[in-house]
Amino acid sequence: MYDRDALLAAVDLRALADDLLGHRSGTGRSPMWPCPNDQHAQSGRTPPVSIFTSRRGEQRWRCHGCGDGGTAIDLVLAARGGTPRDAMTCLAERAGHREQPDDWHPTPRPAPPRTLPPAGCRDPEGLDCYVDECAERLWTPEGRGWRRWLTNVRGLPPDVLVENRVGADLGPRTQPRPDGMPRAAGIVLPAIENGHAVYAQIRVPHPNPDRPRYLNPTSDLATNPRVSRARPVETRHREVVVTEGAIDALSAASAGYRAVAVLSATYGDEAVAASLAKLPHPLVIAFDPDDAGRAGAHRLASLLEARQHPPVVVDLEHGDLNDSMRRADDWPDQMARTVAHAIEHSGVSTGVSVSR
Repeated sequence: MYDRDALLAAVDLRALADDLLGHRSGTGRSPMWPCPNDQHAQSGRTPPVSIFTSRRGEQRWRCHGCGDGGTAIDLVLAARGGTPRDAMTCLAERAGHREQPDDWHPTPRPAPPRTLPPAGCRDPEGLDCYVDECAERLWTPEGRGWRRWLTNVRGLPPDVLVENRVGADLGPRTQPRPDGMPRAAGIVLPAIENGHAVYAQIRVPHPNPDRPRYLNPTSDLATNPRVSRARPVETRHREVVVTEGAIDALSAASAGYRAVAVLSATYGDEAVAASLAKLPHPLVIAFDPDDAGRAGAHRLASLLEARQHPPVVVDLEHGDLNDSMRRADDWPDQMARTVAHAIEHSGVSTGVSVSR
């Protein structure tokens, strides 16, 4: 018998993947490996397996093509076959762990300290659990349809989706949810503050013409925070991009920008301006190029100027930010040039002191 948690903590999953799957492709924070599933056809040009640390602190792997994934134990099973005991024996030999007596039980470990969630979320534990479960389901075979909509239709990179805990709700018959969360299937777009999910929208990819695309929790479960941050896997720029919604914010994050999605129907209200003005970064507003988006950008810019934090406003001309990303041959380069052009012609100083 082995101490599973201690065994997994002792294994370097990236080094194990190098040994079992072949050397990684790419460098830096986002290396990729071939998938160990022999039923998954692969071109070899873009290895689909990535390794990340889960919210519970475990090293895990996931294939962004077929949905397979799990811990180091699952990787040994997928690559070599055998039983879970065989896999744990392999890892124990690798890590120098000894088998424990059959009556041994792991010592309970104290839960890691958590910061207090912001006021306004009635059931932070339930909402966190819901968001985490949906984030896991996105990469299962059952979540393949939602995953394809996000990656193939919307063009969002898998690592950005993982970084921001984007998930798939397969519907109320499959997915438990806290009281107040819409009983519907769709893409789960959480708002995360201090590591907590404090709000979550469900994006319905193909709604009926008379039905909304976004479904929100009831106010007694979670108050709309007005804004939701999207994190890039690697921050490459000083500016924070402000968008009309979560999909556009994830698009900005895909280009290496910190991003903030405005979740309020009245894009340029005082609450949004107050929240954004606290950020110690240059702000770039990239709202939709329709009448409502331009009016909202103008009003929000005026409110931010009154708070001594004037932003730069980008005129997208041809569709929203996600549309621009899907048309781009080199999205990070195009987005950087778009922002630089807007700053150059704005007359706004962006000399805010920023530490990455």
